[in-house]
Amino acid sequence: MNCALIDLHLHIDGSLNIRWMYERALLRGIIPEDTSFSDYYDRLFPAKESGIAIFDKFDVPLAVMQCQEDIHDACYTLVKELAEEGLLYAELRFGPQLHTRNGLTQEEALIAALEGIHDAMCNYPSIRVNLLNAFMHAGDSAKANEKENLETLYLTEKYLGQGVAGLDLAGYENNCDLNEYASLFQLAREKDIPFTIHAGEMGNGENVLKAIDMGAKRLGHGIFAIQDPSYIKAILDNDVTLEICVTSNRSFGFTYATHPIRQLMDKGIKVTVNTDDGMFDLNNLAYEHFVLKKIGFSEEELLQCTMNAVDAAFLSEKEKNELRQKIIKPVSMLQ
Repeated sequence: MNCALIDLHLHIDGSLNIRWMYERALLRGIIPEDTSFSDYYDRLFPAKESGIAIFDKFDVPLAVMQCQEDIHDACYTLVKELAEEGLLYAELRFGPQLHTRNGLTQEEALIAALEGIHDAMCNYPSIRVNLLNAFMHAGDSAKANEKENLETLYLTEKYLGQGVAGLDLAGYENNCDLNEYASLFQLAREKDIPFTIHAGEMGNGENVLKAIDMGAKRLGHGIFAIQDPSYIKAILDNDVTLEICVTSNRSFGFTYATHPIRQLMDKGIKVTVNTDDGMFDLNNLAYEHFVLKKIGFSEEELLQCTMNAVDAAFLSEKEKNELRQKIIKPVSMLQ
């Protein structure tokens, strides 16, 4: 029995096709014209003993995605791959303010992403995709890009239900006190914009409490809630769902065996399985399921994670029921 696939936590700029990104970077003069694909790959994934200087991993994808054509094609290619991998539904993180370096407005960048996704879904109708626009941590204070984050919020309101399903807060979680973003999420609640928040990913479990206090019903990662029973209790009391990204979380000192996903599930928390940044981890959602099965998760448990994702998705009840039917029918046929 193969479990249906739904990804609620996938960053576009961390999940591009590596060959596509390399070729587009050459075309745009972002990397030297004599850079071979193997040279580029070696810099993206340097061997520890090689001594090769590595660029920040998001430098090239963000440098590439600075015109509407490239944003469109990046999103189209990603959705095509997700459809070919068998995903039924995905919510993709997109930070419009990260794509304005060469003169695009946030709205122009967002429109290009939405058009790329729309065109891919027309050609690959087996998958449904929505965007989550991301507020960004951009400095040691939320004031650093308050204007840009407010623009992201108003754009999300404008395009909500037109390919945009909600909001997120992404970037380096520990830049500043998470509470500094409370006013943004208060506005989102007033405008009935669904949102999730990256919290409890980078070592500070207390951020889980802060995100829940701001009204989040979903948390990006949330794994360091395991630090304190009060964090677990807050998740359970508020019926919060965690967007778990096991392979990605190895960056924070976990192995597949030591990752707290099993502990969190055993405590009754609703967890979902996701990829985060598939380009950098060379993974996809089927691989995440494969690894979890290898460390003892049953098909039934993985199916429950998928159903948790349906329940937590930023979709109408009608759309969720349609997804549930697509999941239940293939499973029942195999039994």
